[in-house]
Amino acid sequence: MKCFDIHVHIFPDKIAARTVEMLGSHAKIAPTYDGSRAGLVASMERAGLAGALNCPIATKKEQVVSINEWAAAQNRWPVLSLGTIHPDTPEPAAVLASLKARGLPGIKLHPEYQQFTPDDPRLWPIGRACRDLGLVLLLHAGEDIGFDPPYHSSPEGVRHLVEEHPGLKLVAAHFGGWRLWDEVDRRLVGQPVYLDVSFIFGMLPDARIVEMARRHGVERVVYGSDAPWRSQADDLRYFLSLPFTVEEQERILWRNAAGLLGFDAG
Repeated sequence: MKCFDIHVHIFPDKIAARTVEMLGSHAKIAPTYDGSRAGLVASMERAGLAGALNCPIATKKEQVVSINEWAAAQNRWPVLSLGTIHPDTPEPAAVLASLKARGLPGIKLHPEYQQFTPDDPRLWPIGRACRDLGLVLLLHAGEDIGFDPPYHSSPEGVRHLVEEHPGLKLVAAHFGGWRLWDEVDRRLVGQPVYLDVSFIFGMLPDARIVEMARRHGVERVVYGSDAPWRSQADDLRYFLSLPFTVEEQERILWRNAAGLLGFDAG
């Protein structure tokens, strides 16, 4: 069975090791590889993953150009890459059109690192452009282990983003809102948004993961790990132990991501 990890992180080689060391120390979590592309590919090979999607974040608007240039160079199989944008980026539609022209499938946004809420009006031109260009918007959702409360990204805020931009290819990470799954159940389950399963195994009861995924619609659930903050091999084994049918596994592990990102599902 082919498997695609829609939520991973790599960094330029010259800063990768010290970046993951710094981030891991701050969040009190040990990385499972050194943050480099080569380290990720080795992790994928150990886990038996066929592909993965890098999710970079620009913490300042001045970083957008350089990060996107690097991301475009990384966007080749087996590691595809999103680009990024910042809520304060001037002329976001032009930036996103440039990403589309370079072949990048979408962007990653992070409300904590970038200091916004999902219902922030600064996101409206970004959401409109992503929708019109057919780009994926992968959004960190819920709490974050590396930050203190109050947090910026609630399921209610994600729901506003969904309603403001019908047709947007939105992926709400961490099953719609890390550690806010009761609110996810009330506000997001059944809505036209993709949920990834990154960084949730062992935190949300197995039966509830399956039950919520089925009520939401497994055609809108995608597999992700958040590596290097999780072990890709351990998480894949965990996912395969959940009582999904083979058809559901194939959708979540491969076919849904293929449809979102436009790679061959065969």
